[in-house]
Formats: sequence, C-alpha cells, structure tokens
Amino acid sequence: MVQLERLFNPSSVAVVGASNDARKTGNRYVKNLSGGAFKGSLYPVNPGEPEILGMKSYPRVIDIPGEVDLAIVVVPARFVPEVIGDCVRKGVQFAVVHTAGFAELGTEGAKLQAQMLEQIRRGPTRVIGPNCMGIYSPLAGINTVAPVPAAREDTGPVAFVGQSGWVTENVLEMGYQRGLRFSKAVSIGNQSDLTIEDMLEYFGNEDDIRVIGFYIEGIKRGRELLRLAGEVSRKKAVVVWKAGRSEGGARATMSHTGSIAGDGAVADAALRQGGMAVAGNLEELIDLMVGFVSPVLPAGNTLGLLVEAGGGAVASADTADALGLRLPVLSEKTQRELADTMKPVLPPFAPPRNPVDIVWGPAGDRQGFLVKCSRAILREVDSLLMIDYGAFDDEFASALAALRDETGKTILIIPGHPLDDPEGMSRMTRHGIPAFTIPERALSTLAAMARCSRYRLAV
Repeated sequence: MVQLERLFNPSSVAVVGASNDARKTGNRYVKNLSGGAFKGSLYPVNPGEPEILGMKSYPRVIDIPGEVDLAIVVVPARFVPEVIGDCVRKGVQFAVVHTAGFAELGTEGAKLQAQMLEQIRRGPTRVIGPNCMGIYSPLAGINTVAPVPAAREDTGPVAFVGQSGWVTENVLEMGYQRGLRFSKAVSIGNQSDLTIEDMLEYFGNEDDIRVIGFYIEGIKRGRELLRLAGEVSRKKAVVVWKAGRSEGGARATMSHTGSIAGDGAVADAALRQGGMAVAGNLEELIDLMVGFVSPVLPAGNTLGLLVEAGGGAVASADTADALGLRLPVLSEKTQRELADTMKPVLPPFAPPRNPVDIVWGPAGDRQGFLVKCSRAILREVDSLLMIDYGAFDDEFASALAALRDETGKTILIIPGHPLDDPEGMSRMTRHGIPAFTIPERALSTLAAMARCSRYRLAV
C-alpha cells in the first residue's frame, strides 16, 4: 500500500509557480495556504520573483533550505518535467501537478507526461495529476479545490476522489451544504502515477473514514479496483459515478483526462458485484454519500412510512414498490398502540396500517410524539422514512439519532418544505439521519443501502 500520510498532512509545502499576480493560480494557492489554516512551512518558488506576498521566494525547489513534503506545481506544461526532476533530487515526497496540457491533449502532451514520469522513476516523489485541482485536507488546513472551509472543525467521515475538477469541487460544495463533512478529497486528473486504486486502498484503511466516493472516467487497474472495493465494501461504503458511458461521453473523456472509457452497463454491473453503490449523475452521487453517512444500514427490505403529507405517503409507497422495498401492514397490536398515541390528531377513519399518515402534528410535544410513533413502527420494519413539517433542530436530530442507535434501524427524513429548510436538512445528515428533498431520492438511496447491506451479509 502506498503511504499517503504526508500528502494529506504535510509539514511543509512548496508552491512552484507562485506569483504576485492576483490573476494567477500560483497567487491564489499561496494566499490560501498563508491565510492561517495551514500551520506548516510554506515555500514560494519562482525564479523571477525574489519575494511573493511578503515571503522569500526560491528560484528552484532544490534551493529550498528545509525538507519539502508536498510540492504544488502550477508552471506551464513544458517546464513540468524539469520541476519534477528537481523534486526528485530534493527528495520531495509528493507533487500535485495542477497544470494541464498532457496526455489529455494528444501525442505531444503524452510525450511531456512520459518525460515527467521518467523523472519520478529516479526517486521518491509520487505525483497526483497532472491536469487536476489538487487536494482538500481540513485537518492539515489545505484546500486547493473548492470554496468550502478547510478548518479542523469541518472534518468528517467522508472521502472523495474525482477525475474531474468540476465534479470534485461541486461534490465538496454541494455536499457540504447537504450536511456531508469530508476528511479528505482529491482531484486526481490524468492518474499518470497515483490512481484511484491507490486512494481506495489508503482510504479503506483510515479509521476516521466511513464513506468513500469516486467520480471515474477511466479505470487504470480494473481487476485491482474490484478486488480492493470488494474488501473495503465489507466495512465501508464505496460510492461510484462512472462516466464516459456513451460514444460521445467516451470521446469527451479521452480529451478531458486522456482516459479510455468502457461500456457503461458492463462497468456498472462489475462495480455492483464488487459491493459498490453506483450513481448515474452528480445528484445521485451526493445522495448516496448522504445516505451512507448513517452508521446503520437496513438489515432487510421492509419499510415503515410516518408521514404528515398524504401525497407524500402515496408517492413513497409507489416508489418503494418499484424499488423492491416492502411496506408490511403493521400488526394489530402496533396499530392499537399507534391509534392510542395519535388520538389527538388521527381521524377515526384513518387506521395507522403503514403508511402511517398523521395528517397534522400535535400542538404539544411534537418531537416526543414523532419519536414515540417511530419507535412503535420500527419494531416491525427494517427502516423508516419520515416526512415532517416541523423544525429540524438539534434536539430533534439528537432524539432521532438516539432512537436509531437504540433500535439499530435506519431512519431517513424529508422536510415538508425542503427548499425552506436546507440548514435543517444539513443538521439531520450531520447527526446520521440522512435528509432528502423528495421520496424518490430518499428511497432510491435506501435501496442502494439495502443492497450493500446484503453484500456484507453474503461475504
């Protein structure tokens, strides 16, 4: 296994191509790293600038007096092989090559990429990229990818690797808004050296990571990917969006990251066989990662619905049936218990059989009422979906999380007006109660969670 600790937690970083010009990427990276979150040594490198943003600048990496764990390279492509050669001679552990213009652009670019790889064969340096956005590591205070915080308090149990900078930055930004918190993320680009397989193996052995997401255009070592995923999926969720499925998508993939895409249906089948959850687009990718933040997976396919919206009950029941999720009729004992609990709100002509439609919530202890109803339903099903118009505050999120832990059952939730409470949805997800906007998205995710649960039981 490749040891990647110094990639994500470097004690020293060199920005090669650092600049005083605010329009350039080298300026932005130096500003980000010198802004306070990163506590290690920072070395700007630019032969034409003796000082960058008030810091001493070095002509070349080999001129830096101290050790360098990570080099972030933003020079033009024609200079990259020479820079990587300097990194090798200096003993730099890792280099992130942000620069584009390599194998994704054809023969001449492929030659440059080959020259760069020839340099790293001579020493310890390993390369992320080229043609990538870099890394997000909040514990280290490093963020070269997206406009989300890179501070210790924002870390969480999710890791992500994407071959597209656009996908990676949107997974971080959109995921953060949904309540996901990331331990580490990588925009990996062309995978010239380090690959998604290396990342999967490393993340699979990180204790603080429970969910690993991927956006993949080309697979370098397919058999190894399936082997590793099969092992990691026994204990952690592995979520994959495999792109480049159509003829046009395959052409775009080749020009984007220089990857060769395979048949989409075949790839999906192989990935699922390896225990992975498969997404078809960006929103599905984020939905699946949100779902797997739950520390509990459904042990089976039976579902309870507790809803404060009749239309939501119908839509949920139809979707559940199409996905192979079963809504059993609750026992007479549980129906009587629910009827007693719900007397203040339930009309006598609406027996709580499943779905349980409460029509409207009580004026008193609303949250206690919902928890009590949920506990009764969860005795007879593997998971619960709730649609509720109330406040998604910390007290309610904590109460549902405690019920989840008490019962060992999965709980998903949808607000009555999703657009009005994004922070409440985020709060629920952060407590391990995955929140969604509509029943179709929630239940599609739940079905994937159930498949992964069956995979773990089978192996």
